[in-house]
Amino acid sequence: MYNINRMCVLFWFRKSTISNQVPTNKTTDDPKGFIQRRVTYNADRDELGSTHIECYKSQWDAVHQVFKGKSVWAQEQNKKLKSLEQRISKLVEDLEREHEEVTIPLIKNYFCNKKRIRGGQEVNTNRQVIYSLIDLCTAHYDHQQKRQKLKKITESTLEIQSNYAANIGDYLRSKKIDRLPASSLNHDFMEDLAIYLAESEGFAGSHIEKHLKFVKQTLKWATDRGKLVKNPLAGYKIESFEEEPDTTHLTIEELQRLIHFDFDTLAKSKKIHALTAETLEKERDAFVFNCFTGMHHCDYTSKRYHIELDHQGNYWLTGQRKKTNKPFFLKLLEPSVAILKKYDGLENLPVKSNQKRNDSLKLIAAFVNLPMNLSTKIARKTFADLALNEMLIPSDDVATMLGLTSTDRLKHYVRPRRNRIAKLLSSWEQLANPKQSKN
Repeated sequence: MYNINRMCVLFWFRKSTISNQVPTNKTTDDPKGFIQRRVTYNADRDELGSTHIECYKSQWDAVHQVFKGKSVWAQEQNKKLKSLEQRISKLVEDLEREHEEVTIPLIKNYFCNKKRIRGGQEVNTNRQVIYSLIDLCTAHYDHQQKRQKLKKITESTLEIQSNYAANIGDYLRSKKIDRLPASSLNHDFMEDLAIYLAESEGFAGSHIEKHLKFVKQTLKWATDRGKLVKNPLAGYKIESFEEEPDTTHLTIEELQRLIHFDFDTLAKSKKIHALTAETLEKERDAFVFNCFTGMHHCDYTSKRYHIELDHQGNYWLTGQRKKTNKPFFLKLLEPSVAILKKYDGLENLPVKSNQKRNDSLKLIAAFVNLPMNLSTKIARKTFADLALNEMLIPSDDVATMLGLTSTDRLKHYVRPRRNRIAKLLSSWEQLANPKQSKN
């Protein structure tokens, strides 16, 4: 056995069914096999495969890790083992100089894939075989870009995955493990990542869960394509973050107050500049328009929708969700029609980035005295609440108007309130005497 710092190499005999000729005569009761190698580092260990040295079991001294006897053949094999020990020890020494953290997967990858360090430089004669998680995220993004061009995923999905990768990259760099091989990732890494996203980024549990799933998805993709020999997190189970979905929305009274608020009065009283008042009015109108259409911000800004006027004079909005490619359509109510006419059509509706719009909405909420921080998402949830709880539209139809893939996602936007149940539940008299109730 050979020891160096926190590392040791073990050679051991493994019985084999292969029967190549070896330079000695033994009885059939003495099994043939190959000498295997195993490395242990910091109490972790893994197999490095066969040395390709074949022998009978009786020829191997397991205690002293050498071949028995003084024959020329035995001496030659012992020299090979010594050379392998030195090769592994030199590799570990180089890795400890070049890497902040050395692990068994790192040693195995460098050894088995024949990656070397020469003159302080990492040299690989074939292709890159050691990937960090950042490397894999970059490669995965390039692959997803190609899929997006083929319309297999949407631009929105690609953007979301890019944000996940950026947040994970920030974590890796903050911990100074951005060059840590992806093969070295373990359960502790995932737990620490989750804590970082919660404490440093302030992410909710469901958002953290999506980041962890993205890490697993990336590693699975890399393993399937041969970039990793083995997925280190294949057995890791992501715990579900059970939390009540945020269905914050405006009530009818709050929505009416917002619609009728006059920002010019703030400018006249010199509380804000006239240009600020004009900007806030536009942002209010855009928000209210989405309270009656339920569009996602990216769909609203991309203008992937159009207006139809039916023979009864009703305005209909139809379009296709950018994220899911699901169609949506709905009838516009009076406040949204008024805004449409105010700006003389869809093409003139106010458009801003999501971040700038949310910044303006926070000011609007303060001036209108609304008990929440307004955001573009709240407009979508307000529409869902109006449709489900005030207009009593069935959940399937509400999901269709929102452009959702299923009603399962509807719980993230709205939940039934007591007034809906009260309106839907008939009295006993209505059930027992339906004709009399109608009269």
